[in-house]
Amino acid sequence: MGLAIGVCLVSGASAVLMVSVPEPNDGPDATQETSAEGPVGEGDPDGSRRHPAGSPAETEGAATDAAPDASPDPSASPTEEETPVLLRSVEDEVDTADGDIRVMKGESEEMGEGPLTTFAVEVEKGLPGDDSDFVEAVELILGDPRSWGEEGDRSLQRVDGDDADIRVLLAAPDTVDRLCAPLNTNGFVSCANGNRAIINQNRWVAGVEDFEDDLETYRVYVINHEVGHTLGHGHVDCPGEGEPAPVMQQQTLGLQGCEANGWVDPDAD
Repeated sequence: MGLAIGVCLVSGASAVLMVSVPEPNDGPDATQETSAEGPVGEGDPDGSRRHPAGSPAETEGAATDAAPDASPDPSASPTEEETPVLLRSVEDEVDTADGDIRVMKGESEEMGEGPLTTFAVEVEKGLPGDDSDFVEAVELILGDPRSWGEEGDRSLQRVDGDDADIRVLLAAPDTVDRLCAPLNTNGFVSCANGNRAIINQNRWVAGVEDFEDDLETYRVYVINHEVGHTLGHGHVDCPGEGEPAPVMQQQTLGLQGCEANGWVDPDAD
């Protein structure tokens, strides 16, 4: 069923665990979704999109040592501290990273009302940027009333056990391609596989052309979209010219006349 990985997260200081990701088996059945449909996401079957070439990183290997503390640097300048959470760690795009998954240690308060859904945040070792920025962004997005709380039908909480309901992983394009197979993500898009939302680092730092310069909205969208798949939601189309795009529309590949939108319920309080 995919990969066994511990769970994550942090509130202030962040400890991390590192787990090696095994190579998938050959053949189309190598990765399996919890549903019968297999990995889902904004696949690119014609291979028309591809990330730019980057610097090669270390080859994948096992690692068990604790990673450095991912807490924010107390010496950060006022300008850095004032950068909104959803616009932090805007880094260069990459092709590969180390292949090891770091599970962010810690947990948050329960956010929202209703039956609890837990989630962990994971980051591939070797990516540029501050891991804690991604952790804080995921928590901020999923804890927002406009996300998957669905008007009190669900509460969400970051946890650090191995039984999290959802895992949200930031990974390099080559790792995304491997973990999303047999879906063709072609180094460009993200996907969901089983209970894991797999976010392509290039999309996280650069967004897509149709969102113009609105990286904040794109980041909200890509987290909510892929987490939506882990909750069992499939793709939908734009309902009409000029309307907000549904979060489960494949907005990375085009807006179909809709307006870019990252929220499940943009009007929620």
